[in-house]
Amino acid sequence: MSVTGFIGRALLASIFIKNGLDHLRQPEPIVRAARGAEIPEPELAVKANSAVMLGAGAMLALGVAPRTASAALAVSLIPTTVIGHPFWDREGRERQQQQTQFMKNLALFGALLAVGSRR
Repeated sequence: MSVTGFIGRALLASIFIKNGLDHLRQPEPIVRAARGAEIPEPELAVKANSAVMLGAGAMLALGVAPRTASAALAVSLIPTTVIGHPFWDREGRERQQQQTQFMKNLALFGALLAVGSRR
């Protein structure tokens, strides 16, 4: 693996590691969003998603099974994006902010697909 590839993977992984830790430390806002989206067992769902972000993020950063780690992160990003950033039912500035976060997550999803498809 090249130095730039290593740095790129580590930088991509950093947001997942940070958010995984943050959501484990302070799950309440995320649990509320999951409850509002009628996710069964929202506390467990948030803990599981946080563990995936933290564990797969660390794996990706370290280059341990990067294809598997990228796939796990990409899958976890889908409900996070749809539930966490529903710009379609917001208005004004809040709609713009949520749409920006939604698009950022789509960009992360694309980066994970690119990393996961490398041989």
